[in-house]
Amino acid sequence: MNHDLMNALAAKSDRMDKSKWLPLVIHASDTAGIMQKLFSSWLPDHVRNELLKNMPLIDSHQDVKRFCELIALLHDTGKITPSFQNMIAKNIENHADYMYSLGLDISGKFRDASKSPHKIAGYTILQEINKIPREISVIIGFHHGRVDLSRPDEQLDLYRRNYFGENKTDRKAQEKLWRELWTDWISYSLEKTGFTLETLPKPNVKAQMILTGLLIMADWVASNTYYCPYINIGETIDTVDCKQRVKVVWDRLGLPKILEIEDCCDSPEIFAEKFGFDSNSMQRQVMEIVSQNPCSGLYILEAPMGLGKTEAALSAAEILIDRTGSGGIYFGLPTQATANGIFGRIKDWASKCDSELHSIRLAHGMTELNEEYKAMFHGKASEISPDSKEDDENNSKNIIVHEWFEGRKQALLADFVIATIDQFLLASLKQKHVMLRHLGLSGKVVILDECHAYDSYMNVYLDRTLTWMGAYGVPVIVLSATLPPRRRNELIRAYMNKPGKIECDDDDTLAYPVLTSAIDGKVTRIPLSCDRADKRILVESIDEGDLVGYLRGKLDDGGCVAIIVNTVAYAQELSRMLKSELKDFRIVCFHSRFIATDRAEIEKKLLRDVGKNSTPDTRDKLIVVGTQVIEQSLDLDFDTMVTELCPMDLLLQRSGRLHRHDRKRPTSCEKPVLAVLRPSEPKRSIYDEWILQRTQKYLPDVLVVPSDIPELVSKVYADPEVSEQNEAYTEYCKKIEEKQYKAEKYCIHSNMLDQSSKNLITKFLDDDVGNSSDAEASVRDTEEIIEVLVLQEKSPNSYGLVSGNISFDVMSELDGKEKKLFDTTSELSENDEKRVASERLKLHQFFSEDYNFEKVIQQLDVLPKRWKNAKLLRNELLLVLDENMEAELIGKRLRYSEDFGLELLQ
Repeated sequence: MNHDLMNALAAKSDRMDKSKWLPLVIHASDTAGIMQKLFSSWLPDHVRNELLKNMPLIDSHQDVKRFCELIALLHDTGKITPSFQNMIAKNIENHADYMYSLGLDISGKFRDASKSPHKIAGYTILQEINKIPREISVIIGFHHGRVDLSRPDEQLDLYRRNYFGENKTDRKAQEKLWRELWTDWISYSLEKTGFTLETLPKPNVKAQMILTGLLIMADWVASNTYYCPYINIGETIDTVDCKQRVKVVWDRLGLPKILEIEDCCDSPEIFAEKFGFDSNSMQRQVMEIVSQNPCSGLYILEAPMGLGKTEAALSAAEILIDRTGSGGIYFGLPTQATANGIFGRIKDWASKCDSELHSIRLAHGMTELNEEYKAMFHGKASEISPDSKEDDENNSKNIIVHEWFEGRKQALLADFVIATIDQFLLASLKQKHVMLRHLGLSGKVVILDECHAYDSYMNVYLDRTLTWMGAYGVPVIVLSATLPPRRRNELIRAYMNKPGKIECDDDDTLAYPVLTSAIDGKVTRIPLSCDRADKRILVESIDEGDLVGYLRGKLDDGGCVAIIVNTVAYAQELSRMLKSELKDFRIVCFHSRFIATDRAEIEKKLLRDVGKNSTPDTRDKLIVVGTQVIEQSLDLDFDTMVTELCPMDLLLQRSGRLHRHDRKRPTSCEKPVLAVLRPSEPKRSIYDEWILQRTQKYLPDVLVVPSDIPELVSKVYADPEVSEQNEAYTEYCKKIEEKQYKAEKYCIHSNMLDQSSKNLITKFLDDDVGNSSDAEASVRDTEEIIEVLVLQEKSPNSYGLVSGNISFDVMSELDGKEKKLFDTTSELSENDEKRVASERLKLHQFFSEDYNFEKVIQQLDVLPKRWKNAKLLRNELLLVLDENMEAELIGKRLRYSEDFGLELLQ
């Protein structure tokens, strides 16, 4: 190998200092060393075993480690081109002249350099010129995310100068030199790692996804100058101690060690120690079943609301982590509120799994508003002092937030991840760097809560990701109180990647509670015990016109009521009417159209006033009018409930907030009553008319919960007889088909995972949805949503906060949040930037029938110029309210208030 030429090739440059650079050989060595460290000291055993299983010609973990070193050495082969060296030479002092003195001419304009970025050039060199197997070359081609590798053969035909330079007088000699450099570098990499072209493995598509994710991670670390600094021009490369560089990087990065469960939660004693209460019979059965057959597979736990499914899942996860070699958990929930609500419980449990330091990640769009999570930021694991490891159960000091996992794309790489379900669905979105999500999920036990809460569109992404989890052998635990039998079978088919009928050991589809497992192609259903006695809930009907009198009668001697309706507009309408008619009652409006900080405050106060530990004083004459956020999120307990008609499974979910906990209740509310509200005027329906018709048909006069749950849900979602099929049913089926078709557009294929003819990730990632938050929103089928910051104009050059006035007027005090003014002509301090960024609200498409997305964006693009470079405010949109807390948007008048949130003024 021509060492002088090879050592002269650049990989990185410092745009601010032309005297510093990073040679290709050093960057490749850094990446290879980090890659090996990640494999040996960070990657869970389960993932190492999966790689070994999915790489032909590889016999041991040590062989896989050598292969990881090889692809890391080769990952920037595409930088050994005149077009790349020409580009980077502009930032390195005398680089072009030095290259020329060694015989390489990198001069020229290279007008088509962008057509041959180094990731594509690397794939082309390895695949088309040096005949490295495509199963390896695609990993190099994808190490910066999604690229088009469809026609690499065209590269040398159309963009030949990018590979061989523009020297017309010495063309053959230059081409010969570049070819020799490629061959020398590949030969050196093969020799260093002990491979030959004949002994190279051909990793299948599953291994390709994980290896690409691992390579991306290693390359990102090696490209961070905090970890891997530049060297000075003129410094002799041979004197650089690459092993020492990697050691310094690893110590500085300070990733937590691989999780090892110390006291596995497989007994009632350990359960009580970890969760602070005794296990019930359902939880003990789940632990026993999973302990007897602790294999990778799909476990579907269907059990009543409030029976402790979360703790059952976490105890089962411990057993599965211990026996399968997984390295943590992903806990997916339907909303930000549910993720926030469960975060503390999982953090406390995680701190008792292993006394070593481990990382936790709360992953959703508004994590900065979770005070408990924010308080945990420690930076790097290596900076935690030994004193902080003391055994302190309350402070969970061995659970940290590690800065490297705070990036949006690195979220799933932390040990314990609590997130909205979107983070799981995104693993099946054709998006750049999706391999990092696969890397993170492949080493975890996955828990998916409230699995009934996802629509037909989201289920496409959910099922695809489940198929990948099954392919990786990832244990998945699905939790639901109200899961239709058809949906249960779809989940099983997706995980097993087998279409058609599911054969099951037990055909009792109405068993409840029940644990269904799909392991090694075998499906088993085991009925579980239920310590909870049936609750008889009287079902009534009530007209909206009679609502005020009904509430007065119910709360005459105290107590609290939940009124759950299907739309925000109706919740606001009812709240305003009740505030006017019931002045001696406390009326709280709760929905998704509050500024994030206000909504967090409402949640906090609701948990205090009607949560598990609430008192008669805090509950007295309290009426909470809300939407689905009540049914999906918080552990609330109401004495009486009024609900608008909704699908049976969701109606049963709502009933789970009625008499949820044992307590003495007012005389008029001693027996649980669920009143179905009939609006005075027809309201916009967000649910399918067919399902509402079926729910109305099968809704009994008395709900017996939990015994009635499986039968009622099954009846509503069962295929109807031909005689029952009507126009609403036809429309329902059509809508499902349309949603599924729409979701397919950017959804990664998974049904071809076992086909040898499709053994390249290019066959699965044949398109790219992009990399923006808009693209990420595509995993949910919602109307177009615009997220804005909301401030009030106080003067021509100052804005003020809108949130901070939420109060329930009893047992509470105002936060005393300083009503600071923000100067629009000056840059914001870091603290003020955070405060402004938290004033966030989602504008739904509710305010205009002639909705014009581009026009709305144009009117909201009014962030002050001096704020636009702020890290947290970049590209943000701003809704500015006047002195009356109102604003006009595309001809519509909007108003924000602490009582009702954002409203459309008629």
